Amino acid sequence: MIGVDWQNVTFDSITLDEAENSMLKFSFEQEIPFPGKLSLKKKIAARDSEAEEKSYRAAERKVIAELKIAYYDWYLTGKAIEITERNQELLRKFTKIAEVKYEVGKGIQQDVIKAQVENSKFIEQLEVLRQKKEIIEAKIISMLNRPQDSPLGSPGDIEKTPLTLTPGEMSQLTSENAPLLAMKERQVAREEEALKLAQKELYPDFVVEASPGIMGREGNGVDGIWEVSLGLRVPLYFWSKQKPGIEQAALELKGAQEEYNSVNQGLSFNVKENYLNARTAEKLMSLYQKGIIPQSRLSLESAISGYQVGTVDFLTLLDNLVTLFSFELEYHSQLADHEKALARIEELSGIDLTDQYGRKGE
Repeated sequence: MIGVDWQNVTFDSITLDEAENSMLKFSFEQEIPFPGKLSLKKKIAARDSEAEEKSYRAAERKVIAELKIAYYDWYLTGKAIEITERNQELLRKFTKIAEVKYEVGKGIQQDVIKAQVENSKFIEQLEVLRQKKEIIEAKIISMLNRPQDSPLGSPGDIEKTPLTLTPGEMSQLTSENAPLLAMKERQVAREEEALKLAQKELYPDFVVEASPGIMGREGNGVDGIWEVSLGLRVPLYFWSKQKPGIEQAALELKGAQEEYNSVNQGLSFNVKENYLNARTAEKLMSLYQKGIIPQSRLSLESAISGYQVGTVDFLTLLDNLVTLFSFELEYHSQLADHEKALARIEELSGIDLTDQYGRKGE
């Protein structure tokens, strides 16, 4: 604080250099916190800054994960359209065969009608899938902060990302790199310093004042004067202010610790859940790719041959077609689910599974 003190003897005139009781004095006052308080405030500010930086990293990873998940949905929808169109074309061939057989008296009209109904279902599915694809594309464009009329192209094929980490390794990497957990850790550290500062508030702060000036002397003229003082700002009512502040800081520290434990447990569960989802998707993909789909394809080829020679009815043929169609869609669905699970793990754990395992997140 900076102040000016003017003392005059009369209201009629300026008496600074005429009366010995006249005075002009400047004051400079500075409050000095008790040793340790400023350093604790500096640590608290540093912990706040670190927590905000980790919060930013967590938000950044969340956006990236959401974008990846949207891309995998886009890929899956595109594959569904591709598979549906391919099976629709195959169904058209079956319809023509059924119509020819019906015309020559070797088939029944019900087969033709059934084929037409199935074709209508494919048309309906395609309309729904195309609408879904447009919605996903709009979402991706919005997430990329581009105008809605921006060209987006088409999704490329994706490959299964290998997952060689064990659950234990995944848990360890999560505890070391998870941005959200690191943020909560900084908040706990911040509340620890805040509690120390609250306890320091029981100690008095120092007040130093220097006051140079001039004053009138007997006769004429002025003399220089100066004054130095040291005071204490004493917390006399500590039981009604400082002690409740300490109790509040202790409760806030406990709350931060409980929140850290809750986030830690939640992250561990979510990472483990997505890890298991990825493993399950891997097993199902292998089962579809190596067993179910090849067998279903052979069964369909056999049904086509059998229908052409009259040993298999049309409903059996359609059933084989729909079965293969469902399994092909399911394979790509599991592939997309596998990559989505890894994207969620990357978001939560702070590690990049699509680059190098164990690389520390930023």
